[in-house]
Amino acid sequence: MSKFNSSALRQFIGEGEKEAPPVFVGREHILDDILAVSKESWKPGAWFREGSHGVAGNTRIVHGAPGAGKSSILRRLEDWEMTPSAASGLPGVRPRVLLLNSAAIGSPADLLEPLAELVCKRRAVDFVREYERHLSLGVSLGGVGVNVGEGTRESRDFPLAGIKQFKNWVRSLPWHSRLKAPVIVAIDEAQRFDHDAGSLVARVLQALHDNAWSLPLTLVLAGLGDTPDKSQKMQLTRGTRLHEVGCLSDGETRQVMEGFCRTFGVNAEGFEARLVAYAEPSEGWPRHLHFAQAVLGQELLKVHGDMQALDWDLLDAEFRKSRISYYRAQQSPMMESAKGLTAAVMMQFKAGMELPDIENLVHESQKEERRFSLPKSFSGSPDPVLGFLSHLVHQGAIQKSDDSTYYSPIPSFRSFLIEQGGGS
Repeated sequence: MSKFNSSALRQFIGEGEKEAPPVFVGREHILDDILAVSKESWKPGAWFREGSHGVAGNTRIVHGAPGAGKSSILRRLEDWEMTPSAASGLPGVRPRVLLLNSAAIGSPADLLEPLAELVCKRRAVDFVREYERHLSLGVSLGGVGVNVGEGTRESRDFPLAGIKQFKNWVRSLPWHSRLKAPVIVAIDEAQRFDHDAGSLVARVLQALHDNAWSLPLTLVLAGLGDTPDKSQKMQLTRGTRLHEVGCLSDGETRQVMEGFCRTFGVNAEGFEARLVAYAEPSEGWPRHLHFAQAVLGQELLKVHGDMQALDWDLLDAEFRKSRISYYRAQQSPMMESAKGLTAAVMMQFKAGMELPDIENLVHESQKEERRFSLPKSFSGSPDPVLGFLSHLVHQGAIQKSDDSTYYSPIPSFRSFLIEQGGGS
C-alpha cells in the first residue's frame, strides 16, 4: 500500500468537480468512439494528396443533465495515454485536443484563431493578420456580416470570408508545416450556443462538421440535455452521433470509491462494504460522487488517512448536506416561484413519456389548481409551456433520451422538488 498522499488530496478537494476525476470509469465507450472517428479522419501522407484528409459529418455530442460528468470526459480526452484505445487505435500518432468553452466563443475569430495556432503556430500570425484586415473591411462596409441592401460583392460574401481565408491559409502552408496528427475540437457548455444556421459562429461549426478545410478534425460538443436540439438548429446533423451520459452502475460506483482510496494512499481494507453504503445515496450520479469523495477526503485529512478513525455517522450527515445544498442550487428561482406546478408535474411524470405527454401534464395540473401558474419570465415566449419544460431539462429535473423520450436522471432531485412543492 502506498503512503497517504495528503498534499494530492488537498489539491483534489480544492480543484472542484470540473477537473478530471481521480478515478475515471464508465465512459470508456465514448472515448473509444471519439478515438475511432479521429482515426478515420487521419490519412498518413495525405498532405502529398491535397484534399484527402478528414471526414465529413463525424461530429460527436456528449449530453446529459448537470453533474453527469461531461466536462470530465473532455478533460480525459487530453490524456490519451490513459484511454483504453490510445495504444491500439492510433499507433504512432497521438491526437491533439483543442479544448474550448462556449462562453469564450462570441465570434468566428474565437474559434479560428486558436485553431490556426494549433495547425501551425509559427505561421498563425499570417492568418490572424489577414483575417483582422477583413474584419476591418467588414466594419467599413456597414458592420461585420451585415448585408447592406443589394450592396457590393464584398458585403454579401463577408460572413464567409473567415472560413474561406482559413482554407486558403491552410493550402498556402508547406506540407512539412502542417498538422502531424488528427485534432479533436472539443467545446464544453455547448448548450449556450443558440445560433441560427446562418450565424457566423454556426457557419464555422458547419465548416468543421462538413470538413470544409480537408483537415483531420473531429468536432465534439458537450452540454446539457438540449445540446442536440441546439446542434440541429445550427444544421450539424449529417453523421452526428449522440452520447447520452447519466448515472454510473453500482459496480462502477464501487470502483470509484475504492479507486479514490488507492489514488491517495488510503488503506480501505475491511471497509469496502462501508464505502459502498456511504456512496449509495449518490445514486451513481457523478457530481454527487465527487461530493462524497470531497467530504470523505476532508475527514481523512483530519485523521491522517486512518479509515478506522473516521466517524461514519458524521460523514453520512455531511454528505447529505452537500446533496441538499446542490438541490437547492439546481432549483432555480423560476422553479421555486412555480414550485407547486413543478411538484405536480414531477409527481405525475413517468419515464418514457414524450414531450406532448409532459406538456399535457402541465395543462392538466393548471386546470386542477388555478394557483399553478407558469413563471412570469415565460409569459412573453411563443410557447410558455415548452419554455418551462426546456428549463426543467436545463436544470436536470428531466432529461431527453436519444430516442426522444424523457426520464428523471436524478431520482432524489425529483423527490426534493416534489417535497418543496408540498407533494408526497
